[in-house]
Amino acid sequence: LTEVKSKQAVTVRAAATGLSPGSVKDVALGAKGVRVELKRLGRLVVKVLGADGKPLPRVTIRTLTGADQPGSGDDLEVAQGLLRAKARGVRVRLYGESDYREDFRRYLVAASLGQREEPPRVRFAELKERVKPLSLDCEEVVGIPICYDEREGFMHHKFLVVDGRAVWTGSTNMTWNAFARNNENSLLLPSPTLAQGYAREFEALFGGQKEGLGQPVAFALEGVEGVAYFSPRGGRLAREALLKRLSEAQREVLVAAFVLTDREVLEALLQARRRGAEVKVLLETRNLGTSREEALLEEGLEVRQDANPYTMHHKVMLLDGTYVVTGSYNFSVRAHEVNNENLLVLKSPSLAERYRKEVLRLWEAGSPL
Repeated sequence: LTEVKSKQAVTVRAAATGLSPGSVKDVALGAKGVRVELKRLGRLVVKVLGADGKPLPRVTIRTLTGADQPGSGDDLEVAQGLLRAKARGVRVRLYGESDYREDFRRYLVAASLGQREEPPRVRFAELKERVKPLSLDCEEVVGIPICYDEREGFMHHKFLVVDGRAVWTGSTNMTWNAFARNNENSLLLPSPTLAQGYAREFEALFGGQKEGLGQPVAFALEGVEGVAYFSPRGGRLAREALLKRLSEAQREVLVAAFVLTDREVLEALLQARRRGAEVKVLLETRNLGTSREEALLEEGLEVRQDANPYTMHHKVMLLDGTYVVTGSYNFSVRAHEVNNENLLVLKSPSLAERYRKEVLRLWEAGSPL
């Protein structure tokens, strides 16, 4: 990711060696500058050209790398971070979706070998040497135990529990696309109570209870109070909490949803509109064939498709400027009946306002249906 700053309108020409022929990007920009995003597979070459097409000498070019690059990039960096934690003596364990077993192996082994370029390249012999079976659905990869969900349902959690003191959770997968391209949201919540609740859910999953414990966890921080719910064992409670919050909304409901198929959630949105609340629904474009936006449009609700050429991956509802609903939980039947999910219902006007600004920014960029 390259940031270019200039006091005049210029054109940025950027290319990277290792890309396919013709992979050159020209971007016109104004006085405030622009960021040119490239998946860097080789040496990055950036030229800044004036209106006459000649290079400009007095332009600041800064290549953002490492910690100062927003969502810096490579899945390998997450793997490297896990290995560094293990080297410090931290007990590191992972629970993942079995569909991505090979990715877990490749990235951790590549990171252990010191690789820094995507995609990771690992020979079969290197994998065989560093992957040790523990049981049918568990293995040790470079010394890190990993167990996998082999069910038909999807292991859809995205959370970290750190030292029993804090939880990082939200919609964000630990991938380059999630951090650098998609619209995502994550929360770092320094609550021992919440961390212990998430840890209990992890221990159940890791220990073979594939549907988890499903025990809700109430917690409070300065300016925030809320409850975390876990599917599928506690999916009914999660859905009831979501529907209850919707049933009490009076003024405004904002939705940013990767998918919206749960008929009871749709009906609750319609009921909110009938009570006089302003309801705005932003949907991921590629899922319009799946989401049931027609029912909303028929009653005159405002619905838009997102403008991100990659993915709008949020699962967010904002209610009356007070409540934030977020997590890994899509607004679908599978989210509460089948998949492993976590749903947060948070009461915090200040947090709701920050989420509201972001959702409205995406709303303005979207296109009405």
